[in-house]
Amino acid sequence: MYLFTSSSGVFIVDPSVSIDLAEKFLGSKGISLADLRIKGILITHGHHDHIKCVSEWIKAYPSASVFFSSNDKELLGNPFMNCSYFEGGEITYDFKFSNLAGMYGMSIYNDSELDIKVYETPGHTMGSVCYLFTAGEESILFTGDTVFKGSVGRTDMPGGSAKILMESINRIKRFDPALKIYPGHGPASTIDEEVRLNPFFEM
Repeated sequence: MYLFTSSSGVFIVDPSVSIDLAEKFLGSKGISLADLRIKGILITHGHHDHIKCVSEWIKAYPSASVFFSSNDKELLGNPFMNCSYFEGGEITYDFKFSNLAGMYGMSIYNDSELDIKVYETPGHTMGSVCYLFTAGEESILFTGDTVFKGSVGRTDMPGGSAKILMESINRIKRFDPALKIYPGHGPASTIDEEVRLNPFFEM
């Protein structure tokens, strides 16, 4: 889970951590969660390890907009497809969201301080998306499980497709080489570093 803070407010990317744990972490940094304006909950895809605490965050911050692709809606009601089954649980989800399907390259939030664009990047799941945050001259890309440092998301789970993932990777590699990426797991990287060192970017 990421919390992106700006003068526009706070945006959560993949609500996989409980509010209690987030409060403890932020408290260790001298930040109070109660003082933050949670404006949006952005979900990269429908796997359990990325949405396990979504209901808790929605309940605590009902005014926050929730963004998710309906192309992953089937995962929400199926513990096998959302992979909670493999973690010893059979969890389903039901929440209202702003649908991202068909919105490639479109802004889902924009004001004078911040612009957030969504890019559909299916392959790991059919509803996988990346979020491009731009504040002033700086931009960062949250890639979910589409791209990791030195690797890409697996495609052998329900709804995955290696062929479609490679089509998404071919689009991502055209982004600004200096763009910093923050994956759903593991360390940050840049587009340039992945183009040079990630073997999947060579396919």
